[in-house]
Amino acid sequence: MKGKFTFVIRDEVLDFADISERLRMKPALITRRGHPISKRTKLQAPYDIWSFDVLITKGTEPEEALNNLLNKLTPNCKQMNSFIKQYKEVKISGYLRSDYGQMGLEISHATMKKMVGLGLGLEIHILSYGGVITGDE
Repeated sequence: MKGKFTFVIRDEVLDFADISERLRMKPALITRRGHPISKRTKLQAPYDIWSFDVLITKGTEPEEALNNLLNKLTPNCKQMNSFIKQYKEVKISGYLRSDYGQMGLEISHATMKKMVGLGLGLEIHILSYGGVITGDE
């Protein structure tokens, strides 16, 4: 399994420098509202987005990567509460990818408690590269 967990702040207008300074973190990516988000289409970003990633690396369980992200965010608990009140969306997104589409994810009580303590929700995106071969083929 490959992937990442991303802390995301999204709104129509963000002060990227202020967010980075308050979190004492450098974003993995910033996206400005109205800028192109696809090279193949004319889609534009509907919001400003500030994001920070922790990768799921070979030999790392997804929950370990999620905990690494939460540990980076925990010292900024007061800032999280401020961001949640200030911005449209503040959350963690998990992107899990597999060659064969079969995977599992366990999130312990301790990890969920950290997320709740920070006031963050979690969304999970599961993607497959389509390597599954069925008996019908």
